[in-house]
Amino acid sequence: MKALRRVIVLVLLLLLPSVALACEQCLGTGGANGPVIRALVFSMAALLSIVGFVGVGIATFFINTVRRSRSLAPSDLEVTEQGELAMRTAV
Repeated sequence: MKALRRVIVLVLLLLLPSVALACEQCLGTGGANGPVIRALVFSMAALLSIVGFVGVGIATFFINTVRRSRSLAPSDLEVTEQGELAMRTAV
């Protein structure tokens, strides 16, 4: 019964799209240059820029890790008496 009710509501929303429209502020007709809309735009831009900076930082970390691991030749490492890896000293 719930499924049938959902289907009926969905069909009505598709047939009457004016019912499903956003409010005037969200739609942009109620003062699109108003202070509320500008504040929303700036806050979204700020949040997206923070996400972008964090993503760039994570990508930079992994890129540097791969570059460092490739620059270190396997012959430069040796196993110490304690079983740890260390740089081979030139003798």
